[in-house]
Amino acid sequence: MRINKKIEFLISLSCINPQVLCVTEHHLRPDEINNIHLGQYTLGTYFCRRIYKHGGVSIFVSKNIRFQQIDLSQYVKEQDFEVCALNLQVASIHLLIICLYRSPTGDYTYFLNQLELVLNKLYRVSTNIILCGDFNINFLEATSRVTLLESLMASFSLFSTIKFPTRNFVNSHTLIDNIFIDTNRFNFSAKPLINGLSDHNAQTIALSNIMFLLQNNFLHALG
Repeated sequence: MRINKKIEFLISLSCINPQVLCVTEHHLRPDEINNIHLGQYTLGTYFCRRIYKHGGVSIFVSKNIRFQQIDLSQYVKEQDFEVCALNLQVASIHLLIICLYRSPTGDYTYFLNQLELVLNKLYRVSTNIILCGDFNINFLEATSRVTLLESLMASFSLFSTIKFPTRNFVNSHTLIDNIFIDTNRFNFSAKPLINGLSDHNAQTIALSNIMFLLQNNFLHALG
């Protein structure tokens, strides 16, 4: 992340002051991402590509929040399924944050299979999961890929919260990024954050019924 872009990114966050940042396609190597300093945020966990260029996922956490990394390296495959996750604890609230990326050319069947394995590993009835990422399927279209993904998510009580386009061009508006939560468990508000730093718009989600503990909201910001 270039210095100027990093400064612009932090300025764009100042109006909402999110507690967690989930970043997809950061394009960084391990030595580079470990030298990224984002103001009040600590690098919680990440995945970087070693074979192909670009891609990658990461989660940054506000320095006042305790977290624990989750090792998902056995499930990762570049382009097909790039993922990282961590547990957060704020007072009595435990949250599991998962950030993932799938390349447009990635193997979709492999992606679904690995995602199911990860959710089987991590899911508990009492677990509060927030799963976000760049899925590179258009949720605005009724396709078999969308149906398969949403059915898988629903089997773990996870439902999409983003209903607006996340990638806009003159003649094209697609929703390829999303945030999944248990919508029966949380009161939430999801909005776009347009900062001009990417060809995707970031998405923010505020969980109002635990806002008194978190004080702010979560952001899925795309690189």
